[in-house]
Amino acid sequence: MYEVVIINGKDYPVRFGMNALRMFCKDTGRSLADLDKLGKEISLDDACYLILNGIRDGSRVSGQECSLNVYDVADLLDEDFEAINKVLNVFSNQFNAKFEKEGNDKATKKVAKAKK
Repeated sequence: MYEVVIINGKDYPVRFGMNALRMFCKDTGRSLADLDKLGKEISLDDACYLILNGIRDGSRVSGQECSLNVYDVADLLDEDFEAINKVLNVFSNQFNAKFEKEGNDKATKKVAKAKK
């Protein structure tokens, strides 16, 4: 699943699955444990890499080519700075939904096991 975000008048597919998060960690040297801190404190450099990897993964899943690099993302943000908030909202929604669902699935399994 991906969402389309309009940046500077152009549609970009955005997805924050495990592949996007893996690429973000690789690009920035962050660990998986650091990801929950991104909503509270994020540098501009981290924001550009997060957006880039969300677009790359969204493009991959939607079957589109993505030739953007981090400099291209920064240039896009020069033209549409509000795009940071748009993409970070997608990140927040997808990240929270993923972990809430997994938490609910685990809780359901524990309850089911306890009843047996």
